[in-house]
Amino acid sequence: MSIETHFNGMEIPQCHQQLQGVLEAGVERVVLYGPPGTGKTYSGLTTGVTGTATRLVCTEDMTNANVEGMFFPNGSGTFSYLDGAATEAWRLGSRLVIDEIDKASGDVLGTLLAFTDSVASASHRLNNGEVIKPAHGFSVVMTTNLEDPNDLHEALRDRFPVAICMDAPHPAALMSLPEDLRAIAAKVVAAPKGRRASLRAFYEFQKLRRVFNLLQSAEIAFGKNLAESIVDALEVSAL
Repeated sequence: MSIETHFNGMEIPQCHQQLQGVLEAGVERVVLYGPPGTGKTYSGLTTGVTGTATRLVCTEDMTNANVEGMFFPNGSGTFSYLDGAATEAWRLGSRLVIDEIDKASGDVLGTLLAFTDSVASASHRLNNGEVIKPAHGFSVVMTTNLEDPNDLHEALRDRFPVAICMDAPHPAALMSLPEDLRAIAAKVVAAPKGRRASLRAFYEFQKLRRVFNLLQSAEIAFGKNLAESIVDALEVSAL
């Protein structure tokens, strides 16, 4: 087993190395938790994925149709069944990435429990009467912005005993930023709460500074509390 430690000359944070190792070890159920903007979704969709990956974003008002599927009219008085994200991943034997899992509730959570059960006992009857099982290769990565994975539903947590705190961005995500922002972004995204900013804020900041001066851009993207320190770091790095 070989775990990558560097990407384009940049060291890969320990949390991302852990995810590599966990997946290479054959673990098929993983929770990625921690602050937003550290690349949890990106890692779930790409790390250890050799084929396809399907993403399901949970919201408070989502229905089981998003998870398992539903009938759709064909326009000629007939109906066809369209697979939901979890059903599609089961059929393909692919990676299913369930984002914002803590937002799922009620019947949807119950359905997700069925689709994330161990392969040996996983089976589900769709609304069209078809009984399906996960194809070989199926795996699940859940993401949440919760600071403690034990705050997840007990039955869900039991299905996902392996949880990794993603507290730093992957270098691949940093490479899309201009070179002068990469080191600063890596530090700020991984900073403690109150001094932390999402990687998404840096993506927008690089656009804003084409129009506004540096301080204005920082205040718009990061808020006044962080703006001055980020501008100071940029000016120091430019010396």
